[in-house]
Parts: sequence; C-alpha cells; structure tokens
Amino acid sequence: MPKDCLILSLHKEASHIKASDGREIPFAKAILKVNNDCGTDVADVTPHVTLGQEGGTVQDVSHAISGAAATLPAGGGVRWDVYDLLLPAHPGTASKIHMFGYRAALNWWFELAVWADYRHAASSAPMKTPIARWTIQWSVPDASSGAVELAIIEVAAGQ
Repeated sequence: MPKDCLILSLHKEASHIKASDGREIPFAKAILKVNNDCGTDVADVTPHVTLGQEGGTVQDVSHAISGAAATLPAGGGVRWDVYDLLLPAHPGTASKIHMFGYRAALNWWFELAVWADYRHAASSAPMKTPIARWTIQWSVPDASSGAVELAIIEVAAGQ
C-alpha cells in the first residue's frame, strides 16, 4: 500500500449563485476533495486547512470541516465547497461576504493549504499526507454576462 495514497485535490465545478438583483448567474465553485486510493479503509482522518487572503492573515479554518470524515472506506472520498464553507470560516472574509455577497470574493487571491492526518484501519501507525497548496481567484472577465470564473493554481512544494 503506497504511503501517499490519501489524495488531496482542488477542482472547479460549474454552478450558479443568486445575485442581489435576484437573477442566477454562472459561478465556478472550488471543490476541495480527499479521496482514499489506499486500497483499504483509512481511519481517524483529520483534515487541516489554512486559508489566507491576499494582504491578510492566514487563518486555520479546519473547524469548518472537523469531524466530516472520521473514516473513509477504500475508494471513498469526501468533498467541501471552498466558497460556501471555508471562506465564511475565515474571520477576515466572513464579514465581507456577509455584507457584500459573492462580490466580496472577486479579484482577491486566496491561498489554500491542506493536509490530513490518518491511519490505515489495520495499523495504529499515524500517517500524514504531504501539504497541498493552491492559490485561487474568482473574477468576472466579461461584465456583460456577469459569469464568475475561477482560476486555480497549484503551488509547488516548498514555495
């Protein structure tokens, strides 16, 4: 069984969000996933997530997903929406999103770092995934459509 078999990933997913004028606009969501590719169940999965806003402080937002994935069966996974769940858990962005809605997240760069502690169900030895890092940015490249696009850039280890 490979050591780094608990896989952390971040990808875009098409969605919609309600604008203040009541219309639904296309909105790309950032979905954080943890997948178990170990071939056996993994237990005591404890994800750790930090989120930083460009020019702001990096905050531990793990509490937003704590207890969400205590055990993952072989081939199983769990997913979280960064905009709906993690941004509101960051004190620096929560109040802005509450006041201004999705527009508060536009054109800012966010730094997301994720790792997980776990153990294989048949073993008591604790394991830790490598730290995965991304920068993400929501923007509206075409004001006439209002569609919100998302850029996700994986940050190489050590940066």
